[in-house]
This record gives sequence, C-alpha cells and structure tokens, in this order.
Amino acid sequence: MLEFDNVTLNSVILHKTGNKAREGQLILSDSTLDLGEHIQGMLMQFFLGHFAEEEAFYNFCGEGGIEANEVYISVKNIFQNPDSFVEESKKIATKLYDAGEHPKIKDGDLYIASFKDIVVDGELVDAIGIFKSETKQDFLRISTGANGFDIKIEEGINLNKIDKACLIYNTEEDFGYKINIIDTTNKQEAQYWRTDFLGIEQRKDDFYQTQKYMELCKDFVKEVYNEDHEVDKPQQIAMLNKSANYFKENETFNKQEFEEEVLSQPEVIEAFNDYKQQYAEEKQVEFREDFGVSETAAKKQQSKMKSVLKLDKNFHVYIHGDESRIVKGVDPETGMKFYQLYYEKEE
Repeated sequence: MLEFDNVTLNSVILHKTGNKAREGQLILSDSTLDLGEHIQGMLMQFFLGHFAEEEAFYNFCGEGGIEANEVYISVKNIFQNPDSFVEESKKIATKLYDAGEHPKIKDGDLYIASFKDIVVDGELVDAIGIFKSETKQDFLRISTGANGFDIKIEEGINLNKIDKACLIYNTEEDFGYKINIIDTTNKQEAQYWRTDFLGIEQRKDDFYQTQKYMELCKDFVKEVYNEDHEVDKPQQIAMLNKSANYFKENETFNKQEFEEEVLSQPEVIEAFNDYKQQYAEEKQVEFREDFGVSETAAKKQQSKMKSVLKLDKNFHVYIHGDESRIVKGVDPETGMKFYQLYYEKEE
C-alpha cells in the first residue's frame, strides 16, 4: 500500500542517455535542476502518478550478492549521504548507458529524484526514483503576433505517460530495499531495464504467491484440464471460477484446503501437482503451501480468468456457477452441437 499525500520532492537531476550500441552520447549534468513550485507539482504527478496502483514489490539482487549490484550501491550511498546525490546519479546514468548494448534500445531523458515522506505499507520512508522518458510528442504552441495569432509545432514530453520508472524505498536495506517498477515496453527492453540495468527480482511475498498461484491455475486449465483430456469447456470454466472464487473469498491460502475445495477429485489433484512441479521448474517459481492472499493481486488475476463460453461468432455464454446445469449434445439431423441450459427463473 502506497501513500503520497505528504511526499516532498527534494532534488531532481537530468541526464541524457543515448544508445551505446549505435554510438549515442551519454550527457551528464553537474548540478540538480532549479525548480519552481509549479513545476515541482507537475513533476511530482509525472513521477509518482503512475505508481498509485502498483503492489508488486521487487528488491536488488546479483550473482555476487547485492553488494556487487552497482545501482544498489549508488542508492545506498545517497540514502546514507544525501550530499553524494549528484555524483551517484552520474554513476547510475553511466550504468544505464552501459546496459544499452542492443541497437533497439531507445535514447531518452533520465531523471533521478529524491523524495521524502512516502508511506509504504504503513511505514514512513524516503525514496530514490529513477525515470526514463523515451517518447516525445508534438504539441501546438499558440502566441499572439502582430497580425493576430501565430502557431507552431514543438516537441515535448507527455506528463501522463512514462516509459520506464522505479521507486526505491529506504527500508529493508539488507534485503535489497523495497522497489516498485513500471515498464511499458516489450520483453526485450524489460530485460534491459530490470535485469541488465537495475538487477532486481520480484519479492516472494503474498502478492507474488497469489499472482503466481492464480497464473498456475489458469495455465493448468489451458494446458492440462482441457478437451485433450476429455474435459469440456463448461467444466474448464467452472474450474477457473472455483479457483478465482477461492482467492476472492479467503484471506489465507492453504494447499490442502485448496485441493479439497477446488480440485476435489484425486486424479485432478494428482495432475495439478504434477503440472505445478513442472511449471515451477520451467518458470523458476517458488510456491509456498500457506500464505496470505493479496486482495490486489487476486483482483488483477481474476480479470484474466475468463468465464465466457464462445459458440462460433453468434453466442457468448457467461458461466458463473453450477456447470451441471449445462448439458452438451449433438443434433442427429443437422450434426450441429448444442448446449441445454437449465434454470429456475428469469431475472
């Protein structure tokens, strides 16, 4: 849970990072930006407005431990000695430039900012933000001229859109800090931003467990609990509904309870656990048998677990419960398939 009600923007510095693979330039500033109150307010919205719904936390990592992570070291130095902000920001910008080895990595403006008094899960902390703006937009500038109005096109940044961003909160330093990220670009660039530059991994907290377990349930239905194993569409949708409802209705997850309430049948439980083991190995996911359900993660994943039965392009049937009231058949005269829906009353 994030709260930005009383946050203060302390310092902002701007660097330019080109594409190293295309011999683009790295232009480093020697001083922070001198900002008026109005511009500070606009930048605060630009920097923080995109994080309001972010609940997935990350932390710094590295093959040689977090002390070998260059961005972690620079951020740690800033938290411990705010006077090092300018010099450490240059190191961060240089690290980003060096990470941009792929020719498709875009040039951009790199803002590094320090904040005071952000509330993270009830804790009041300072934060360092790293923001990369790559997309410029045209806008019209209208001015008064001698004979009326003059109009010309200028290029600028859309304050409602940011390409890449992260907020590093000054808490849990020994575990690589708590971090939120935003990356609106493709998987290749996500690798560049998250792994090559920041060196972060998602925290194995309740949000992570809820998110990954619901993704597992969805993929199990798609890959195993399907027509190839004589499971028709209404049964598949019912399984997705049961899975989603379990996470919606329970504050904690328990493996045995989940198996009894959702999977029910011994052969389905066995197939699910076999698939989970394979899934965990292939995707490098760590599943726990008990955890607190994240309401935010459950809501996000529930929207991806579709409960719609699509019949050609003519009908969409939304199934919310008892699949036993749906009977599938084939018309002997036409050979066309049909479903019978049994109900007690219309509403």
